[in-house]
Amino acid sequence: MRLSHFSRPYIAMFVGIIAFTFLFQWDGITQEGKSSLSGRVVDTDGNPVEKLSLAVKPVEIKMGQEIGPLAPLTSWPRGVTDADGRFSITNIDPVSSRLVMFPEHGSRYEIVSVQIGDLTFRYYKVDGVGFPNWLGQLTFALEPNTSLEDVVVKVELPDMRIRGRVLLKDRTPLTNAEIDLTIRRRRRSHEGFFLFPRSRSASGGSSTFTAWTDAQGYFVTEHLRGAAEYSVMVGYEGASAKSRWVRLEKGERYEKFVLRLNDLEERRENRSKREKARHAVWTVNPENDHAYRRIPCNSWEDAKAEAEAEGAYLVAINDEAEQKWLESLYPEKVFFWIGLRVPEKGTLWQWDNGEPLTYANWGATGSPDTTTSSVGEIPIALIFASKRWMALDSESRLRPAVKYAILEKERY
Repeated sequence: MRLSHFSRPYIAMFVGIIAFTFLFQWDGITQEGKSSLSGRVVDTDGNPVEKLSLAVKPVEIKMGQEIGPLAPLTSWPRGVTDADGRFSITNIDPVSSRLVMFPEHGSRYEIVSVQIGDLTFRYYKVDGVGFPNWLGQLTFALEPNTSLEDVVVKVELPDMRIRGRVLLKDRTPLTNAEIDLTIRRRRRSHEGFFLFPRSRSASGGSSTFTAWTDAQGYFVTEHLRGAAEYSVMVGYEGASAKSRWVRLEKGERYEKFVLRLNDLEERRENRSKREKARHAVWTVNPENDHAYRRIPCNSWEDAKAEAEAEGAYLVAINDEAEQKWLESLYPEKVFFWIGLRVPEKGTLWQWDNGEPLTYANWGATGSPDTTTSSVGEIPIALIFASKRWMALDSESRLRPAVKYAILEKERY
């Protein structure tokens, strides 16, 4: 549903208050355990919808703006509905989250509302300058070890949608890939006689989001805003391709876009060369004269061993200035292991190089509790998008997504 021009400010304000109430209520909780969410998916007539994928998208909202997902799409907890429309999503971290279709902008349905107990939260598409893109959707966080049951998700087929296919240079499909999808929109007005029209002015805009190709390389999006001319652009690993413009009226669908990433292999080769060169280079922070380097790794233990072999240690972040410098040095949306672990009960927090913890930059989960020796080591990582800190235990879905670490050495 799209907001009318009159009702938009009032509905948006209501949804915004609900979202921020949830955020403030659970911001800063400790990571004690995972949670689950289950219920049914029905259409607007109350009929169950089967074989529909839902996911809990972990997000971070700061100063009213969504920084981005806390983790890559492949790690979002998700479930698929059965013949009765029932679903169950487990292993949910206690962070700010959103219930979405999976892929978020590639499902054949869109969410109309989410009913939790006696509360029903309507989902709206909010247009207009000044409105954040997350407004109109429920943002929540589940307390650790909570099981939220009997949630009713109502869905409907979108009025408009675009379907396309992404191919490589040799015409093989780009399958099961996370892509950046940009929807470009323009409206043109004309003047003159009907046999000799000429364009007078044009208006429009664009929106970019993460989408997902299927096993045949197809993507689907309903991220459209009424009658207009539309074009799509796909980005993947630095390569991109864009379509021609097509005119769609309200309620129409277009499913014939084919986009070819002709320069993907060349970009992959060039990026590989740059990555190898970058991994070999140490960058000196002029504020403390320490040198830093990003390395690929298979685990926290692997990164620690690599650091020791090079006479370095996993990075110790001692103040906000060092944190900000690292964020600017490594702005990529990836996870990084750092030189910090959750201490055992009765011991103090300290960095792996022996320095005491004097500064912290925890994410929405807050500072984790100390552990017992039977739990094993729980290392800390810089989060995917915001670069805040999060403890990732052995059961975390995010842990396998950490592929890099930051090394530091004092003498270079």
